[in-house]
Order: sequence, then structure tokens, then C-alpha cells
Amino acid sequence: MALAPEVVEGRLAGIALDQATDVAVRAFDDDPFFSYLFPKTRQRHRSVGLLHRYVMSHLGSIAVTRTALLDGKVVGVAMWIPPGKWPYPAMIQVRQTLGAIHAFLPDVSSLGRGGRILRVVEQSHPRIPQWYLQLLMVDPEVQRQGIGGRLQVPTLEVCDRDGLPAWLETQKHENLAYYARFGFDVVHEHHPVEEGPSMWSLRRDPAG
Repeated sequence: MALAPEVVEGRLAGIALDQATDVAVRAFDDDPFFSYLFPKTRQRHRSVGLLHRYVMSHLGSIAVTRTALLDGKVVGVAMWIPPGKWPYPAMIQVRQTLGAIHAFLPDVSSLGRGGRILRVVEQSHPRIPQWYLQLLMVDPEVQRQGIGGRLQVPTLEVCDRDGLPAWLETQKHENLAYYARFGFDVVHEHHPVEEGPSMWSLRRDPAG
């Protein structure tokens, strides 16, 4: 049975940002990309938490952030980048880079490996008006109960209304079938580092 969380829009801060950071650590603990970069659990938890905290903080000024709450606690977050806001402004890119360096410490070499993968993925990102799903995460304890859909559908309805595509990237193969339910098709499969994980770019055309 699908859960019916309260869904709110607005920039994350304070306790809500702390809770969202904790959700990121749990949601991406088995993620192939982060497991490749941070094979040690303790380092992975620290780095994943910091990386997502920086994303939620730095992109909050331009993203449409939608948060799912159960009993007042954050259990899911979606961050949608509106048309015309990607590539990100220079100041946001600088802040993200500095944040990434901090998050990757003490193993800065993993930053280079991750950067090589992300640069290849970014090259396939079309520079046209579209909505970009920068982040979608749901706490593993309440996944597969409709929360991810509630965080996506309002923006997908805007895409259909305005005749605009939507775009996202994922590094988990099992997510491809999930996103297909919402109309996303794979347009690129990336495997830029031989020993590293694959990543996929997906596009959704507006209905009609």
C-alpha cells in the first residue's frame, strides 16, 4: 500500500537538511558509483553525506526542491533544475568543487576518478530547455511505496503542460525499469573507466 507523506516545496535548511543528509547516506550506501569511489564504509558514509549536503545547500537557490515528510521527518527529496539553469552558474560550480574536495578528503585521488566519469556523463547532457532531475532519493525503509513518484509527478506534469523534456542520470541498472514507468528512456550508457561502474542518461519526452 502506497504511503501518503506530506510533500512540501522549498529550500532545505536546519534540521530538515540534517535529516535529508542522513537519508542520502542510507539511500546511496549500496550505490555502485559511490562504492567504487569509497570502498570503505566509514569513508563512504562521510563522503556521501557531505557531497549531498553540499548539493542540497548550493543548488537550493536555483532548484525546485520537493521534500517528503512522514510524521514531520524527511524521508525523501527531489531536486529539479528548471529550464535554462544548467550548466550551473560559475559561483555554484566553484562552491561545488570546493565542497567535493572537502568531501573526498583524505583520499583526494578518488576525486580524479570520479571526475573522469562525471565529465563523460556531462558531455551527453543536452543544452536545451528541459527539466533536469539532479537528485531523487527515498529512505530505504520506505522505498517502493510510491514516495518517489509523488516527488516526480508534479514536475512531469509541468513538462507535459509546457511541452518540455525531462532528463536524469543514474548509476544503478535496476533504476532503469523504475524510471521507465514514468516515461524515461535510456539515451546513453556510459562506461568511461574500465574498472569503474556504468552510468546511464535518460530522457523523457512530454506526453502528447
